[in-house]
Amino acid sequence: MIFQILTIEDFYILFTKIIVSFFCGFFIGIERTRVSAQYGARDHIFFSMISTALIVLYDKFLPVSEGFTLIIIFYTGMILFLMIGSVYRLFHENDPGYTSTLSMLLAMIVGSLTYYNEYLAIVISVIFLIILSTKKQFNRIKSLQDIEWTGTIEFIAIVVLLYILIPEGLEFYGILIKPIIIIFITILVVKYFSYFLLKSSFEKNLYYISFLGGFAHSEATTIELAEAGASSTSVWLVVQTMLIRMLIVLLIAPDLLTYALYPILLTSLVGLSGSFLILRKKETTLELSKIKNPLSLKGSLIFTGTYFLAVIVSIISNVLNFNVIIFYFVVFGMGLLSGGASSLFVATLFQTNLVNTGNGLIMLSIGLSAAVFNKLFYSTRSLRANRNKKVYFFHLLFYLLITIIILAFMTILTITIFNLSIL
Repeated sequence: MIFQILTIEDFYILFTKIIVSFFCGFFIGIERTRVSAQYGARDHIFFSMISTALIVLYDKFLPVSEGFTLIIIFYTGMILFLMIGSVYRLFHENDPGYTSTLSMLLAMIVGSLTYYNEYLAIVISVIFLIILSTKKQFNRIKSLQDIEWTGTIEFIAIVVLLYILIPEGLEFYGILIKPIIIIFITILVVKYFSYFLLKSSFEKNLYYISFLGGFAHSEATTIELAEAGASSTSVWLVVQTMLIRMLIVLLIAPDLLTYALYPILLTSLVGLSGSFLILRKKETTLELSKIKNPLSLKGSLIFTGTYFLAVIVSIISNVLNFNVIIFYFVVFGMGLLSGGASSLFVATLFQTNLVNTGNGLIMLSIGLSAAVFNKLFYSTRSLRANRNKKVYFFHLLFYLLITIIILAFMTILTITIFNLSIL
């Protein structure tokens, strides 16, 4: 029956995917076998291949409703099996074996992904093998003992599920969803690995810590620097890394990014150079313990919620034919909450032709200026009690005003030089 439904070519394609699923399960499970964990390579291979087979049945052989029901039943059973195993180990060995349980869940996810993109599945499996293989060495570093290794699994799961579940061409009022999801994932990648480098490093130079902390989580870094009584210049540096990170967001709108590079990079260059001259020799015992894994639900909800509300406002404004000035106020409000969401909103407006390049640059400048300004609020509110708040406030205000003025000036200069319309 199978050969009547499938062509020989399709059969070999599916067979190849099953083989890839086998090796993905092997890569994920081999390290677990080496350390004599509860679940070894064979268990991971089994879970991976079962997941691939379920997706094949769902997509090729079964009606949608029956196939979906089958997947739910099997996946639920597999997850319950893992949970029972963890509970058993918790009561009998006082160790639930979360790493092995999570690696089995990853085998399920990667097995499902293999059907859609075997190359990505292989990359994820190999990366996970490397992470688990070096975990023991990493745990010798005290600062890395607090890293949530489950966060790595969560990160991979988020990437895989979003990649699989969001179909190509899905639109919401003319806004393509998949590119936005890809940009969001890219930002998570940058933030996650910045967080990892920050936690794993022995480096105590304030410039280095502020630089990486800004990439990982600018608000949390700002708060902790203020609580530790660090120089206001360190917050200025955090702002520069935040601005650089915004360039990733603008990848969704390459034409806008081409012009935005000039004001953002030149502004960041001034800030990075100035802060380097001040902080290059300053050492600190600051651990940045408040900077948690950037894959937090709270951060994602703030980003997504802010962006979603702004999109709703833009749709209403477009339907009612409001003036573009309304968008300026929306972008400023968004920037106070999330610079990333503000920049993504501007890029979305540009891609849907609701604003032109000139207005897009102005709106970017407004949103980023608001995001820069909110660091003043975060830092002064959290400043260590023995610091002179008034002096600190005016020093930081001076640095932030330099950034905002340069950003605004370079934006206007870019619009003028390239003769960009704002009408």
